[in-house]
Amino acid sequence: MCMVTKKAEYAISTLAELAKRRHEGYIASRTISDFRRIPPTLIAQIVSVLRRAGLVAAVRGPSGGIRLLTDPNEISVKEVVELFDGPMGVSRCMVREGLCENQPTCPLRGVWAVAQRRMLEVLEDTTIADLAVAAQALQGPERGQPG
Repeated sequence: MCMVTKKAEYAISTLAELAKRRHEGYIASRTISDFRRIPPTLIAQIVSVLRRAGLVAAVRGPSGGIRLLTDPNEISVKEVVELFDGPMGVSRCMVREGLCENQPTCPLRGVWAVAQRRMLEVLEDTTIADLAVAAQALQGPERGQPG
């Protein structure tokens, strides 16, 4: 069974926080790290991958930081997970053909196929904008309170 890595979860959390603060301009990566409880050593790695993918811009220096380049309504959770973790599958036979010699006769294959399709639909249909709204609702009216 495929598990989403902590790095992918942190990347999604980073993007959701940037989406919430989209109109604030560049946000210091340290602010995101502190607010979303992401280890500082990982935030730089995450930002680097997100920048190479064209999802964020990053500027160094005292007035620098990171900001979204892409509309958060256009970034799916699936896209971010696959950016960090590669193709997702509920079973290894759903990730790539030929990984299991029992594929042609496996009674579970149909079950895995349905589970795979539904999982990917949920992740594709959930956007960073959706998560930013959910985070804001969970956080409450006080912006300074971690959520």
